[in-house]
Amino acid sequence: MDQQQWQDYLSSQGARWIDGTAEFDTGASTDLQLIDLSPMGAISIVGPDSQKFLQGQLTCDLVNLPDEHLTLGSHCNPKGRMISAFHALKIDQSEFVLLLPRDLTAIALAALKKYSVFFKAELTDISDQQHWFGLVGRDAGPACSQLLNLSNSTETDLVPGQLRTFDHNGHRALAACVSERNVVVQLPAEQAPDLWQKLTAGPAVAGSYTNWQQQLIESGLPQVHQATSESFIPQMLNLHLLGGVSFKKGCYTGQEVVARMQYLGAAKRRMYLATIDGGALPQPGDEIFVPGGSSSIGNLVQACRSGDDIEVLAVLTKSKVADGEPLQLEDGRVLELQELPYDADADPLT
Repeated sequence: MDQQQWQDYLSSQGARWIDGTAEFDTGASTDLQLIDLSPMGAISIVGPDSQKFLQGQLTCDLVNLPDEHLTLGSHCNPKGRMISAFHALKIDQSEFVLLLPRDLTAIALAALKKYSVFFKAELTDISDQQHWFGLVGRDAGPACSQLLNLSNSTETDLVPGQLRTFDHNGHRALAACVSERNVVVQLPAEQAPDLWQKLTAGPAVAGSYTNWQQQLIESGLPQVHQATSESFIPQMLNLHLLGGVSFKKGCYTGQEVVARMQYLGAAKRRMYLATIDGGALPQPGDEIFVPGGSSSIGNLVQACRSGDDIEVLAVLTKSKVADGEPLQLEDGRVLELQELPYDADADPLT
């Protein structure tokens, strides 16, 4: 099933397509939502050297990550700038999946392949062959475990950071618990309509991709897109506070810059949560200014609509935030800073 066929199917189920995302007339308060993640892509890494190869490239520690678990991570250039950021899913030491925005997949794959030639590991863009759903709601892990028959008791339900493979019509699929309220499900594209129908026939209600984005933004979980590739070091996106950077593992591309930034406390920018007035949706990479200033003091990471307002994650200069000056987009809309759900000033080294 290609993407157009999938869009036609979801349209028959009530979806409205806006810039490649499926929107449904469902409120964000619904207990359990099933969300189409067509804007997400994935890279598969398979082979006996997969873990060894990735361990020397990514900021996260995959050696100490147990099988059937996931973690945030990133791939940097030699200057420590993130080419890509993703959830790294470890099925076992010889098989991994990187889940990331679809518009970044080709760039991320090409960057990784530069270093893979001496390893027995096959890297493949599986964005068209595999499809992703999101299950969003309170206790998403236990709900998904019951819906997909992943466990026999509440003691073995999915918890954040875990993944499980399961059989769907004779095909391997997997479910990964991103957080208490977010689970992602991967399965072959041709099986997507069948599973969508089964899940929406039960307690899950079709939900909008905007609701998925809102969950990520309010959780302070960043995404890197094509427009922001090689724009940020991991600390700018708070990745070191979210388990996406290991300061104990060995060398990886960009490690010297990332480590020096942490040990010297030299990061001048970090990511903030904010709201702005409604209007045109700002795009990743859009610049942020102080009134009357001609130089950018930050950049937008991602944004989504939330009622009449827009919620955003933005990388900002910490000193400008401390000064209390208004921070605004180029069109004059002012950022109203909000509290992140974690301590953004914490030191992961202590």
